[in-house]
Amino acid sequence: MKPSRSLIVIWIAVLSTAACAKSPASSPTLATEPFTQSHNGLEIQFVSAYAAGDDLLVALCYQQPSGANWVPGRHADDATITVAGQAYMVSSLDLIGFRASTESIATHRCDRLTFHIPPQPPAQVFRLTIAHMAGNTASSSDCPEVQRRLEAEAPDIKIDCMEDPQGFFSHGLLERPEGMTDQEAAYFVDDLAGEVVDGPWEFQFTVAFPDE
Repeated sequence: MKPSRSLIVIWIAVLSTAACAKSPASSPTLATEPFTQSHNGLEIQFVSAYAAGDDLLVALCYQQPSGANWVPGRHADDATITVAGQAYMVSSLDLIGFRASTESIATHRCDRLTFHIPPQPPAQVFRLTIAHMAGNTASSSDCPEVQRRLEAEAPDIKIDCMEDPQGFFSHGLLERPEGMTDQEAAYFVDDLAGEVVDGPWEFQFTVAFPDE
């Protein structure tokens, strides 16, 4: 992937624009150390976090190994923030842009993750956890291969290939083993359909919520 130079991130401009989208909003707050964590050969950089109303927005950049388009997992609970004993799953993920090498090759993808979190007391510590990073999502044409892999690795899980209008991998769950929920079986199939790197990557930080 070779993004144009217009996609290279200029953080001050991007985050200032995003912060103005909702009011009131706090100023971006950098994470406490470590700013960067690496697990199983994949690096995630915590860039900043800020509050806007009942939303907490976090900017992350992550490496793009093997030419795949890596993002935080395929499921909402692959990216969570825990504060005051309560866990909140990511509600949306928006592409900010790519960081490129001097040869215009994408080295990092940068996204803004949004979490719906009510305002918190001052100096409250937040913990961001990325449980998995996922590479390119399989296409609908890959479904027969996924079925063959299930027969070899998890024969008790059976799926039906389904048509997707955008051509992405889609399936219906036909059978699962006892003791496994429908969600657990669906997660297993989704992870089998594409590259997945296990974490966790964890960052602790504080955010100043603005006064109403």
